[in-house]
Amino acid sequence: MDTIKRPKISVAVITYNQEATIGQTLESILAQKGDFDLELVIGEDCSTDSTYAICTDYARRYPNVVKLLPNTHNLGIFANFVRVLKACTGEYIGDIAGDDYYCDDCALEKQLNFLQSHPDVGLIAANGYNYYVQRGVKVPGLNPVIEDDHGELKKYYFSSLHLEGVYLAPVGMMYRADLLMKYVDFDDMLRRKLPVEDFPIQAILSQHTKFACLPDLLVTYRVYKESATFMSYDHPKFLSYYRGLVDTRRYLNELFPNDAVPEEQLQELLFHKEFQFYLHQLEYKKAKKLIAEASVKIPDSEKLKQAKRFSKTWLRFVVVHYIKEYNYRKDLNSKV
Repeated sequence: MDTIKRPKISVAVITYNQEATIGQTLESILAQKGDFDLELVIGEDCSTDSTYAICTDYARRYPNVVKLLPNTHNLGIFANFVRVLKACTGEYIGDIAGDDYYCDDCALEKQLNFLQSHPDVGLIAANGYNYYVQRGVKVPGLNPVIEDDHGELKKYYFSSLHLEGVYLAPVGMMYRADLLMKYVDFDDMLRRKLPVEDFPIQAILSQHTKFACLPDLLVTYRVYKESATFMSYDHPKFLSYYRGLVDTRRYLNELFPNDAVPEEQLQELLFHKEFQFYLHQLEYKKAKKLIAEASVKIPDSEKLKQAKRFSKTWLRFVVVHYIKEYNYRKDLNSKV
């Protein structure tokens, strides 16, 4: 009886309303060189533009490589990502979104060779470019290169100094599929409606394997003002994002109680973000109400004390607003 040969690498692609970029993404995957069998799994999430038609065309032209999943209804980023991962059959899983692309034809081969020669590493990222779309500028330096800690990041993800983000940008990453499926309970994460997938995945895997990052510029990451990654005060989901981030932290605290981030620090983080948002919006009454509630929950918080100083009077609140706004706009314009 013939057995189906398992591909060495599956590349997971999720896409929604990306008709202008999905072709470049798929072409950059299909152009990859190397001695390995490749599977490309696409989760197209019921786009309202021509994204699905473009993906269908690639599936028709490359039937032995491209697997296009059904799109009966819109799932959302996380659920779509999970179903794509579950459909991947490769020994290694590459991960790239439908508006990013590989800028080196040997990107997958370089990552594969590293993982095969370093069995203690379960996740590898690549350096690359941030492409700031509004400015049309590509800036090298997407990811850090791990040196001193030799990929040991167990404490990083639970450090009070790093409460908001990941160590490796989730662009063009490659995982050992067996580790990913063994340690990450995607169904549980879906039930809890966590807002992002990259942070909890990296945090969980950091407790079980080493990470690595190639210095080569292999991928290009598009950054928009609307990007979830670029979470500015003007983003429509700013508050829900940070509330979800705190919920994610609480989830990780349940999984790893010995390394848990204290609840007071999580409340202080959320308070600070909410206050800064109300300050940005000039919502003085909402800011005062938030301060009153926080005075009961985190009375000794330095962020709370600062907020009280900024909000002592309405006039002071307005002055601080315009000072912050000037610096915020200046910093924002330098990034995008």
